Amino acid sequence: MFYLITMTNNALLTTSSFSSAKFSLFRKPNTFTVNSNILCSESKVAHKLTNLTSEFTSLTQPIDRVKRLLHYASLLPPFADNERIPANRVGGCASQVWVVAEVDERRRMRFRADSDSEISKGFCWCLVWILDGAKPEEVLSVHRDDLANINVGLGMSLKAHSRTNTWHNVLFSMQTAAKGFLL
Repeated sequence: MFYLITMTNNALLTTSSFSSAKFSLFRKPNTFTVNSNILCSESKVAHKLTNLTSEFTSLTQPIDRVKRLLHYASLLPPFADNERIPANRVGGCASQVWVVAEVDERRRMRFRADSDSEISKGFCWCLVWILDGAKPEEVLSVHRDDLANINVGLGMSLKAHSRTNTWHNVLFSMQTAAKGFLL
């Protein structure tokens, strides 16, 4: 099974799943109903997080979650070589991961990320998609546990634990940057 994802200006337009025998559409992350239990406020961050959680929990097979992350990895915008520096490196990850955080003139966080691991790139795309354009306070409102249902763990293997650490470490890096931009 393959996933076709079309994206323009960081907005997901179409997502479809197909194999040689059939073609069917599945809902894109931004079309699910918001579950207010995930975060206290009904912010865009909470809405995106809920959408992505719904998408991943609808995928019952771990391999389907991995495939989805691999395709999201392909959507991550190119990362400049001159940004792959120790100051941008996310510590504690088994793979190399870099995150750049800036704040724009409207006081919104802008994130760029990359990794040498395709699955970690998929994680990065998810977190950038959720948090890019949010206020620093909104970035800080996301908790580690909010990412629990957006995992690709294949049991309690060492790799699954490492992937969970990647989620948490990238989120922590983004939140540390957001704290630096609070007024």
